[in-house]
Amino acid sequence: MPKFAEKNTYSNIRRTLLKAMGYAPILGIPNIIQSKTSTDILIVGAGLSGLYAANLLEEEGYKVRVLEADNRVGGRVLTQKEIPGYPETGGTAFGSGYARVIDTANRFGINLIDLKPVIPYFRERTLSLGGEIISKDEWANHPRNVLPDEYRNLPPNAFFHTVLGSDNPLKAPQEWMNEDQFIHDVSVHEWFKNKGFSEELIDLAYNLNISHGYNAKDVSVLMLMFVNAFAASQNRLGFQTSLAAEGGNISIAEAMANNLKEEVHLNKRVVSIDASKNGAKVNCGDGTSYSANKIICSLPFSVLKDIPIYPKISGPQSEAIQSLRAQKINMLHLIPKTPYWDLDEMSPNMYTDGLAGMILAQRQASSPETVDSLTVWLRGPIAEKLDQMNQDDAIKSVVESIEELRPSTKGQLEVSAYHSWSLNPYSRGDWAYWGPGQIAKFGRDVSNAHESLHFCGEHTAIANRGMEGALESGERVFFEILDMG
Repeated sequence: MPKFAEKNTYSNIRRTLLKAMGYAPILGIPNIIQSKTSTDILIVGAGLSGLYAANLLEEEGYKVRVLEADNRVGGRVLTQKEIPGYPETGGTAFGSGYARVIDTANRFGINLIDLKPVIPYFRERTLSLGGEIISKDEWANHPRNVLPDEYRNLPPNAFFHTVLGSDNPLKAPQEWMNEDQFIHDVSVHEWFKNKGFSEELIDLAYNLNISHGYNAKDVSVLMLMFVNAFAASQNRLGFQTSLAAEGGNISIAEAMANNLKEEVHLNKRVVSIDASKNGAKVNCGDGTSYSANKIICSLPFSVLKDIPIYPKISGPQSEAIQSLRAQKINMLHLIPKTPYWDLDEMSPNMYTDGLAGMILAQRQASSPETVDSLTVWLRGPIAEKLDQMNQDDAIKSVVESIEELRPSTKGQLEVSAYHSWSLNPYSRGDWAYWGPGQIAKFGRDVSNAHESLHFCGEHTAIANRGMEGALESGERVFFEILDMG
């Protein structure tokens, strides 16, 4: 059997197995799959979704070219290789049920690290509210604890998903895009109020160091039901641990890029897209242009909304491109000069309501008691406030906030890296989040093909989240290309 046929047979078997396991997006396999070696596919964006689609298409004989605006591949996966322990600034970890991600890592011989030994340490966090350190023993009866009596032992960040999980109408993650679930496409704030919860509780349980959205009023609870249902489905299938690629998760993106026949074209910022069926073309900021029979765009809508597309997109999909938002989040990496947590006898992890945000220690799975570095998660209003400062002042403000809360850290924190995803011109935020009413309005339209232009990216995923969602979307657009011929 020719090597090309062997490769195609292997890839088809691999994808068939993934579908049989129930991880495939909600899209049928095309009736006929034919190799079209003369077809050119131009992919805009070398993140996980674009690279995955590129590899799948090349396996079917397509000639593929990938353009990337940044000077690296990976998109919102970013490993800080210069810092001990290789902490992640984007794409931090993935579950053991992320079939496509794991399959890709295995395919390229990337060793995966089981983070199970680290998880108990990860869950221990020092709580600070209003500048006060609150111990676990004090929290249940603390005046700032306004959680219902049966939940008072929970930390603030655990309450929302605990309650949501007990009252989630979604039986499977992909049901969030079912029309009969659109009645839940209301704000988290409205959902809380309908349950009789106070504004004070909403601020404590959701708006504090927010993980999705800017506040409880601007994010749809139906999206969070999807997030919750996805996590629950992973647990039901027995996938209860986290994994990371040895040497950093960026190695998965780099392996996919290196496997392509043609090198990814870096520093190619697309400034316009012509999706005409008789001659698709993109123009780049450096004056170059590229033509293809079809174009796949993996750019987040926060970036795509400022790129002219011809013929013009109209209707719900246009509204989605212009209004779907991306999570504000900044990441600060610090190296502790000494184990200051031994002095104050508290966990190095912290969960705060100030500029210190949330702090998580980077530990080695082989020796989890070792702390290599600290990652400070700065989200929502905190990230926005920091983005209004110059970078040095932003970093200084965060470090000073930590030192004020924990005197043992004074002079012990060495700044190693800082990244604002919102100020990054190639992402303008991190993961997409849906506002109330947006899922019903245009949720089913975001991935529609437009003339010769096709879309992928985590914001178009239906059944999966995070890195797996990105690959799901790459697989979906791959089948879409094959089906349309």
